[in-house]
Amino acid sequence: MGTPNSKEKRALDRGSLDRREFLAATGGALASWSAWNPAARVRSQQGMEPGEEEVVETPVAVLRLNPRNGNLVGLAWRNPALEVIQEPRLGENFWLRFPRPDYEANYFSSGEQTVSRIEKTANGVTCVYETLRNARETLSATVRYDIRAVGEHLEFSIEVENSTGLPLAEVYFGVIGGQQGLGKRQDTESLVPGANSNQLPHIFTNFHAGGYGGGNLGIRYDASAFTYPGNMQMGWIEFFNRKRNLGLYYANHDIESRLSGICFELRPFTKSAVLGDNWPTPADVPAGEPIGLTMGWLKFPYLKHGTFRSGPVALRVHRGDWHEGSQFYRAWFDQHFPVKRPPSWLRKEMAWQSVIISNCEDVVVWKFKDLPRLAADAKKYGVTTFEILGWDMGGIDRGYPEYRPDPRLGTHEEFCQALAEMKKLGVHPLIFANIQFSDTAIPQFNEKFRRYASHGLWAEDLHLSGWGEGTISGRMGLTRHNMTAISPAHPEFRSFLLQQFVQLIKDGADGFQLDKTNFTRVLDFNQEIPTSPDKSFTQELLSTFEEILRECRQVNPDFALASEIWWDRSFQYVDVSYTRMNDIDMHSPALRYTFPEWVPTICAESPGDFNVMNNGMRYGMVWAVQPRHYNDSMDEKLTRPLSRYVQELIRIRGKHKDILFFGRFRDTLGAEVEAGQNVRYAVFEGMDKPGKACVVVNYGNEEASARVTWPGGEGRRVEILKPFHPDGLGNLPAKIQLPPRTCAVIVEV
Repeated sequence: MGTPNSKEKRALDRGSLDRREFLAATGGALASWSAWNPAARVRSQQGMEPGEEEVVETPVAVLRLNPRNGNLVGLAWRNPALEVIQEPRLGENFWLRFPRPDYEANYFSSGEQTVSRIEKTANGVTCVYETLRNARETLSATVRYDIRAVGEHLEFSIEVENSTGLPLAEVYFGVIGGQQGLGKRQDTESLVPGANSNQLPHIFTNFHAGGYGGGNLGIRYDASAFTYPGNMQMGWIEFFNRKRNLGLYYANHDIESRLSGICFELRPFTKSAVLGDNWPTPADVPAGEPIGLTMGWLKFPYLKHGTFRSGPVALRVHRGDWHEGSQFYRAWFDQHFPVKRPPSWLRKEMAWQSVIISNCEDVVVWKFKDLPRLAADAKKYGVTTFEILGWDMGGIDRGYPEYRPDPRLGTHEEFCQALAEMKKLGVHPLIFANIQFSDTAIPQFNEKFRRYASHGLWAEDLHLSGWGEGTISGRMGLTRHNMTAISPAHPEFRSFLLQQFVQLIKDGADGFQLDKTNFTRVLDFNQEIPTSPDKSFTQELLSTFEEILRECRQVNPDFALASEIWWDRSFQYVDVSYTRMNDIDMHSPALRYTFPEWVPTICAESPGDFNVMNNGMRYGMVWAVQPRHYNDSMDEKLTRPLSRYVQELIRIRGKHKDILFFGRFRDTLGAEVEAGQNVRYAVFEGMDKPGKACVVVNYGNEEASARVTWPGGEGRRVEILKPFHPDGLGNLPAKIQLPPRTCAVIVEV
């Protein structure tokens, strides 16, 4: 074997971690040499000599840094003990992108830099980079990269002083490379929380790559990325090993509400079309080839001539699993975003009915004068909130943002009279509207609203969407009415919306259900927005919620908001999130567990949706009844059995609402249920007062039995409640019989 020549040695001295450049510079010769001498390979890829690592002692972990480029190449947690970075050659700090007109992918990685200073303190370290360089150029930009122990966490922050005219487009930092699981890799699970899903449940055994944009195109390794908000509804992830009772919490603790991302990279590759584990093993790669997971948080500031600061990104190793991680996140969240508040009338409502009274293909299903009768039918079954859709110009999903009563459905006076009569019945009118969309076919779009549309980076590139209802080709999406995204960041557009919304409150609406506000996963490059591209549909959306509440409450102090959004930072303003879930199991209850005060809807559109309504009881959700796909009364003959069942569920929950609806959802923690494979359960506890309940559901088509108890509860007195059965008393363990597609509730008394 030969040693590297001078050209190859210069490439190594740069300390780059870019495998493509590394192999190009060495022409493959060094790869062979390093395979023969693995220790030399570690030092060469990180540009270090033996014993050169900078060791930084902190109260929670011991850090090891590359002294040449400052890369974090070792992270040994103290208690519980864990070597987080198990492959130091994959250690990194950051990647920054400064695109040029002739070169978009103008990245500067920490591995390419020469760190100017490494400043140690009692709690951590700061790496200072006075200039940035890559293979193309040296840039006049300064970076301060901080790693600090704060309480029980390790926190990563970055400051980039960009004195150039190039935009700072991407800041990828808080990077933790070279991970191989917590203890045994195959026993390590993962949580990347969506609204009711886990985006990557088995990252250490089944790495799903290429699920965004170009996916894996343009890179030699495998990668996956998610936005917060967007794919993720909370800004934290968790790795955990149940067998070792060990977890790793990794979170975005940045209080600025901007579009962010989390990126995962698996090197050197994944395996496709395999049974079981798709990670490469040492047997799959040349000797000494590094294998490991890299992750980091990503920001998109697009800042010129200024200083960008972001962080902290928090990391903590702990005992337990994701349930403990969720409590760390919530403890931080409550310091900055107030969610706890007295429940509004809307938060107290256990069920809604929703009806579309006209659709976008000119079909009029109901008129304004019919609304009081429909509301009376809903109240017959205990439902006292009534959502009205398709009431506005053009019908549902057409004519936006003109939120005025459609004269085809009656006069403005008839609209107001209908709302007043509903309220006399004791039913709250909830009005459907949007704040981020315009119909592209209306004359006002080109005349007024187009200037506020969200733009792509390269051209106008309008974000088009639409839903047809009244024709076959419309439902197929072939002849739908299109709408495009409009940013509420524009003061003129926001004012236009607010004037209409305030008028609707004057007309008699008690609240709004603002639809499609989950459209947050976008960078808005409209040159007229008064903010940065990453805040147009994030921070400005939150500001719009706040302004709507303020203005509408001047007319009706009890005004309340529901919205089709699941982003945790929106919970400050939104009392109920419009969601639907048609699976038997919520694939991740992490959002519901972390924010027990928050409540989503669960929607029944079909007369046969009994198990959907059972899930509403199981997860503590609002029952949103939408008879015959939003077309009919709750007293419609096919829907009547489901309506009676919902009425019974409301009765049961209402008897113990402080636990089952205003209490704390505990997932399955705190109860033991023995039952067949078609039975599921959930546990609730009192929020501020003692109390405990277990909801048990039989999703099967045959009768099932279940035995229910909880730790320390043997012999304890409980109440057993089932639909259409007298409430009874018993002792733990409680033995119950469950008819098909029904539920039971066991409450401690």
